[in-house]
Amino acid sequence: MYKILHIISDTNIGGAGKLLLIFLANHNREQFDISVVLPKGSLLLPEIQNLGVRTIEFEGIADKSLALGAIGKLRELYKTENPDIIHSHASLSARIAAKMSKTRVVHTRHSVYSRQGDGPQHPYKKKFPYKHLAGALNNYLSDRIIATSPAAKISLMETGTSQRKTVMIYNAIDGLRECAEHEKMAYRFKFGIGENDFVCTMIARLEKVKGHLYVLKAAQMLQKEDPSIKFLFVGTGSEETHLKLLAAQMELENVIFAGFIENVEEPLSISHVQINASFTETTCLALLEGLSLGIPAVATDVGGNPFVINDGVNGILFEVKDYVAMCKAILSLKENPAEYAHLSKRAKEIFNERFTASVMTSRVEDVYRQLMES
Repeated sequence: MYKILHIISDTNIGGAGKLLLIFLANHNREQFDISVVLPKGSLLLPEIQNLGVRTIEFEGIADKSLALGAIGKLRELYKTENPDIIHSHASLSARIAAKMSKTRVVHTRHSVYSRQGDGPQHPYKKKFPYKHLAGALNNYLSDRIIATSPAAKISLMETGTSQRKTVMIYNAIDGLRECAEHEKMAYRFKFGIGENDFVCTMIARLEKVKGHLYVLKAAQMLQKEDPSIKFLFVGTGSEETHLKLLAAQMELENVIFAGFIENVEEPLSISHVQINASFTETTCLALLEGLSLGIPAVATDVGGNPFVINDGVNGILFEVKDYVAMCKAILSLKENPAEYAHLSKRAKEIFNERFTASVMTSRVEDVYRQLMES
C-alpha cells in the first residue's frame, strides 16, 4: 500500500477542493493510504472527514501558495508521516519542503493564465523572467505535474515545464441524478419560473471575471425578443449588489438571482441551457454537471472551455463579451428543437466518455503507481 499525503491551502471549497473531494470519494482504499493536510478551520475539513479520510490541520498555510514560515514545519510533518508521495494543490511551500525532504512530489495545476478579457490576468506571468522561473521551479520541485485541461497543459509548456513530467487529466465529477417531474415542478415554483419558460442557468461566483455583465446585456436584448427566456444566476460574490442594482436599472424581469445553492440539481434540473461567460477558465465543473444531465452549454471560447464544449456538438461557443453572439446561440437552441435534441444527446455521451469521476480517479492513481515503480 502506498502512503499519499495531499496538501491543500484552501479555506473555502473552490474548484480544487471539489476535485479533491471527488477523488477521495472514489479512490482505491486497498492500494492507497491517503491523508489530507489543510488549514485549520477550512470548510473542506468536515467534508473530507465525512468521507472517512484522515485529516491533519496545519497552521500558516491558509490561502497561501508560498508560506516561508511553514516550510520547516512541513518538513517536520513529512518526517513524522513518512509518505511515499506528496500531492500538492497550488502549494509551493509543500513542494519546497518535499524536495528538501527528498520525497516524491505530484503537483496538480488547477489554473490557466488568461489571454483575454479584463479580469485579473497578471500578464507578467507570460514574460521573462517570471515565465522561465515558473517553468524551472516546476521542473525542479515536481516529479509529476497534472494539468487539469489541455489549456492548462499548454500554459505549462509555454513556461518551459517538462512535457515528460506533465500528464493531462480532465477534471471530473460524479454525474448528477435525474430529478422526478414533481421535483422539477417544485423547483420551478421556488424560483418563480413558469412551466413553459426556457431557462438559461449560470452557476458562477458573482465576480467580474465571470462575465455576468454581458449576460445581463444579452438578457436585455432577449427580453424584447422572447420574454419566455429566463436567466437564473446561481452564486454569490463581491459583485452581487452591483449586478442586482444594474439589473433593476435595466428593468430586467427575466433575470433571477438565486444566491448560493448547495444542491445544484435544483436549478440544473429545470434548465434548458447552461451559460458560461467567463473571461478565463480551466475546466468548469458546473459545465460538467450540466453535461451529465444532457444540458447543452453556451460558453466563451477561452481556456479549457473549447476542450469541454465542442462547438455545434454539445454546445455553442462565442467570443468573450460578445453578448450578441450569446443571444443568437440561445435563440437558435430554443427555436430549433432538432438541433437542441442532438446537442443534448451528445452532451451526455461526451460526459460519459471523458469526464466521469471514475475515469479521473483511475488516471490519478496510475500517476502514483508509475511514479513509485519508476
